[in-house]
Amino acid sequence: MELEEAKRAVIEGARRLVASALVARTWGNISCRVGEDHFVITPSGREYERLTEEQLVVVRLDDLGWEGSIKPSSEKGIHAAVYRERSDVNYVIHTHQEMASLASQLGEPLPVPPLYQDLLGHTITTAAYALPGTKALKERVGRLLSAQPHSALLMTRHGALCFGSGLDETYAIADGLETVCTEVIHARAPLLATFKEPPVPAILAKRTETGGVESCTGELKALSDALLDPRSPYSHILLLSSDEVITCMEKVQVLSAYLDDFAQIAGPKLTVMESSDALPSLLSAAKGRDALLIRGIGALCMGGTHADAEAVATLLQKNCKAALLALAVPSVKPLPLLDTYLMRFVYKKKYSKLAAATK
Repeated sequence: MELEEAKRAVIEGARRLVASALVARTWGNISCRVGEDHFVITPSGREYERLTEEQLVVVRLDDLGWEGSIKPSSEKGIHAAVYRERSDVNYVIHTHQEMASLASQLGEPLPVPPLYQDLLGHTITTAAYALPGTKALKERVGRLLSAQPHSALLMTRHGALCFGSGLDETYAIADGLETVCTEVIHARAPLLATFKEPPVPAILAKRTETGGVESCTGELKALSDALLDPRSPYSHILLLSSDEVITCMEKVQVLSAYLDDFAQIAGPKLTVMESSDALPSLLSAAKGRDALLIRGIGALCMGGTHADAEAVATLLQKNCKAALLALAVPSVKPLPLLDTYLMRFVYKKKYSKLAAATK
């Protein structure tokens, strides 16, 4: 494929990633093969809604090198591994889609129903856990690719990798994978099948253009006002009171990070607080985190923009489902605590600043 055509396809694909909820914010990436020796990929830390062709990065297959000041996705290595192994593949999509991410925690081959075998093959395999963007993850994905998976694989606690000859086909693979993983998760954790579509998070408080705060009335007003203190990095607070979040808080005292995107954007772990806790205790629980859990009320999701707060809500919802899955399947464990702090540090110091630079 010619470079300009490939860039247009990647821009279209990136916007479809967001519109289809296969990614939140910058989690996930898409690439397209260009000739025999290169591929074009989404950049690191840029919002896909605002992405332009000039921000895409052309990467060499042989040494992963690129030119220019914009860095390619940190997962360029696993994209390159697919293109090297499969000459028939022209598109690679890495997603953090919800049910595939949950299924990745099982760490076992997933049988594919006959209806989806033409699209996905007979089995979905899972690469062992490694920190995102690392050589270890690339090597573990590479070992699975050498076994010739049909069109998709999972990465433990990280997400999915889907690949095909055309863009529409690759999206169909991602959609089919989500359906298959949903069936698996609901069979292993029937409670998750009982939840309805989550409500849209409600705006609890936001900072005005003049620096003041518009906040709710009632028991959360003092807390909201304090969280949006002028020294705070936040400008928006959303309240998420989905069945999954409320149920999870009834069952756990500490919500650990089961998925790497949650660790990065919300924090390594969240203590479940009580509505009767004193304001200083609630503020202390929120320190260094982008969410605050209050039993019986819901999750306060905070961000520098409304979109940032929405991303926190999306990932918190998914991580609550992961925690409920762990209660049903004891083999599912949280991420190593040290890894969660490392991922959070890297995100706050690197990726969030890259995203902010493009606003």
